[in-house]
This record gives sequence, structure tokens and C-alpha cells, in this order.
Amino acid sequence: MLKRASLVLVPFASLLLAHHARAVWDYVHRDFSASYAIYGAYPDAPVAPIAGDTKVAFRLTGAAAKDMFDAIGPDLAAGCPDPQIRLRNRDMLLCRHRPNDGYRCEFGFDLSTGLSIGASVGGAMCVQ
Repeated sequence: MLKRASLVLVPFASLLLAHHARAVWDYVHRDFSASYAIYGAYPDAPVAPIAGDTKVAFRLTGAAAKDMFDAIGPDLAAGCPDPQIRLRNRDMLLCRHRPNDGYRCEFGFDLSTGLSIGASVGGAMCVQ
């Protein structure tokens, strides 16, 4: 009887503890380091923006980029030729880690449509 009761109570207690652990998390906005560029055409051949062709590219660094890098893992299998440069991506979000300059994430939007666009050419993350 005790075994049967423990089979029911242990999973229930585990769920209760997991819910409590998640409930103590705080939704907090944190400051971060970033830069942006407004441009037209494409990130690898930018031109001055014009009506109907205006895009924005964001580059985050520091703790925010590290948090994003950690959250979107794993590393790309076919990343950079240099094995110390680690790349991770999800759709149009591209993040990188290099030991000598830390974490960096890039993403962008087409301001004419509001659609998410890639803000970096993949190979550029391996050399900059």
C-alpha cells in the first residue's frame, strides 16, 4: 500500500515543486549594450534608405547576447572554419561567441513591412 501511495505522491510533489520554482522567476527588463544601422538594399551591400526600402539591423553584445546565445543553442554544425568561433541561430536571429570579444547577436527588420530579416551575412560573423 505504501509503495502504491508513493507512486502517486512522489510525481505530484515533484510537479508542485517544479511549479513553485517557476513561479518565483521575475519578469525583469534589463539594460543592455546594442548598436543599430538604418539602411536600404541588403546588409552585405547597403545603400541609403528610401521610402519603401528601409531596414534596421540590430547588434547586441554583452550579457543580453550571452543570454540569447545560451537560450537558442545548440551550436551550428557547419559553423566557422575557426573552431573557437561558435555560431547559433534561429530563423533570422544569429548569435556568435568568440573568446577574444565575447557574445554578439544580430537581427533586423524591414521597416517597410515589419517583417523580420537577417541583419548579418552568415560568413561575416566568422571574420568580424
